[in-house]
Amino acid sequence: MKSNRSFLAVLGVVSAMAFWTCGAFAVAATPPPPPSTGTNTRFDDLPDSRNPIAYKSAEGQFSTTFPTGCARLHTRTNQAGEDSPRTDIYVAFVTCERAGTTGEGCLVNVRRGVAGGLTAKAASDSVMNEIRELLAVYSVVPARQTPLRRDFGKHGIVEGLDVQAHPQSGTGDVWIRGLLRGDDMYFLVAWKTTGGLFDDPEYALFFDGFRPWVE
Repeated sequence: MKSNRSFLAVLGVVSAMAFWTCGAFAVAATPPPPPSTGTNTRFDDLPDSRNPIAYKSAEGQFSTTFPTGCARLHTRTNQAGEDSPRTDIYVAFVTCERAGTTGEGCLVNVRRGVAGGLTAKAASDSVMNEIRELLAVYSVVPARQTPLRRDFGKHGIVEGLDVQAHPQSGTGDVWIRGLLRGDDMYFLVAWKTTGGLFDDPEYALFFDGFRPWVE
């Protein structure tokens, strides 16, 4: 498994981004995937939007619990592009817009196999670069960042970086978590333009209950 020491070494990269991103908080659409040979989009109606919803993705190989109000999930998948030397990369986006709210939601971006053949440092740098891009997309700057590492036994070691961010002016919160497990990368993002995201227990469950595998 790739060492989390690479994540500790590049924490300064996120701190340095504070002067790269500025402006008012903007709710972004799902960040665009890499160029692909084809894209499939699916809308999954969920059984009960009145309670947090346990969700498993056999395709994305992950499970988590989406917040109350996720009556529909937008799922988009694609394979590696023609200009990529890899043909086994799998990319998926699963996005929830909370019903009855505006400027609020969460997503999971899965990139399976994308770290194959990379050194530990290169894989960690790739996760950090994606976090940097997400901060720029949402026009926010980091307020708190925490390196993560957890040993799940037979499921392997998962490591990464958790970033909680705000706009430089105005209200709103964005929560980003980039994870690396073997050759797979996972990015969890939640946003709430009214603020209060980090104190919302349902979003905490979305992040903390995430598992990069299914059984």
